[in-house]
Amino acid sequence: MKKNKIKVETIAIIAPSGNIKDFELVNKNISILEKQFKIKKYYDEKSSFAYVSDSVENRIKYLESAFLDEDVDIVISVRGGFGAIEIVDKIDYKKIKNSNKIYLGSSDATILLCALFKKTNIKCFHSLMITNGFTENLNRNIEIIENNLFDIKLEPFKKGHSDGILWGGNLSSFVSLMSGETYIPDDDIILFLEDLNEPLYKIDKMIYEIYRNKNLKSKIKGIIFGDFYIEKNEILPLFEKYGKLFDVPIYLTNDITHKNNNITIPFGKKIQY
Repeated sequence: MKKNKIKVETIAIIAPSGNIKDFELVNKNISILEKQFKIKKYYDEKSSFAYVSDSVENRIKYLESAFLDEDVDIVISVRGGFGAIEIVDKIDYKKIKNSNKIYLGSSDATILLCALFKKTNIKCFHSLMITNGFTENLNRNIEIIENNLFDIKLEPFKKGHSDGILWGGNLSSFVSLMSGETYIPDDDIILFLEDLNEPLYKIDKMIYEIYRNKNLKSKIKGIIFGDFYIEKNEILPLFEKYGKLFDVPIYLTNDITHKNNNITIPFGKKIQY
């Protein structure tokens, strides 16, 4: 993408995480994209590696090739699952740093969002992917990406002033990456979190792991809690607990989620609340 103004014309699809189980769904959604964009596939449709899409070496090769393709404007993960943690430390970030691309993903791709933001100049968006709804609100997603918009209404839960960059994603993926200091940003952050299929006590445990990371904790100036697929009356006491522990404003939204109403977010965009 060599244009100064962002205009999405060519999309590369990568599979750095889970195995693609439903090719019928993937190809159906790709056909929707093909009505408006040129599509390039950077994955092997014939590969089968249990619960990951391909070998570590091949997943890295396809990812780097997608970012180095001069025709490509945005790179999007086909799905989440598991696998990004295996490749994140082995990607050649120097090689792709100035590729002038945009990366889209969520769930397990939270790991790649954090790493690419820290290590490269690649612009990132937390968004739905090919298998879970990106095409269902396609024009709005593209509008957000091309104009770098943050368009989510937040419900104040613990009021106060927050000033920082939007940073975070899927809680369990995020915590698996934060075992080291490598990918923690230099900026103050407004941390956004969501998850699914995790019981309340595990959510509590993982958020506390973030709290114990002194470097990360010092940068958190606000927290946005998205959808955790748990009844509100059960999870609100947890949000109240961490509002007090972190001593920062807390915001709530159902629009950061694994569901199809997930709104695309400009990862790393500075906001004030």
